[in-house]
Amino acid sequence: MHSGNICIGGFMCSGKTSVGRELSRRLGWEFLDTDVVIEQRAGMPVPRIFAELGEPVFRRFEFEVVSEAVGGSNRVVSLGGGALVNTELRNRVLANACLVILDVRAETVLCRAERQKGARPLLDSGTVHSLMAKRTSAYAACHLRVATDEFPVNAVADRILANIPLTGTLTGTDTIRAAAETLCVPA
Repeated sequence: MHSGNICIGGFMCSGKTSVGRELSRRLGWEFLDTDVVIEQRAGMPVPRIFAELGEPVFRRFEFEVVSEAVGGSNRVVSLGGGALVNTELRNRVLANACLVILDVRAETVLCRAERQKGARPLLDSGTVHSLMAKRTSAYAACHLRVATDEFPVNAVADRILANIPLTGTLTGTDTIRAAAETLCVPA
């Protein structure tokens, strides 16, 4: 794996933070949630950054924070749902980490988001399908995909650890081909 990092990407409410924390705990690696780091640097929560400073300012913070995170080693990094839309940032992540995409259905996103009212600045029931469609290509290139809809965090973490190398290097089209089939975790 590149630099001994694992980046967890995917749509909002796919389980990136929960799965990232679990992987970090199991591996004994540092855990970074890029949204939390951005909030610390900006001195305000993500919804307020979007409302007061705008999405372009948030995305600049995000680029800086993710670039720094993948510059280290032995880190599990939870990416924001839109981080991989930036092609340059996506390529940086792919070159410096094992990128795991957590897949989730729109219905699951809405159910999980209901429990976190106000925490998702770009999400409402009217936009979830269109936003997911817009981000499909951003989530296409990865080293591994895992479905998370009906599966507990432990099972998703098990599947990730069983399917990524913790030593060596992931390279080229072989890694992208390996991502072509979503791994469904048994219940």
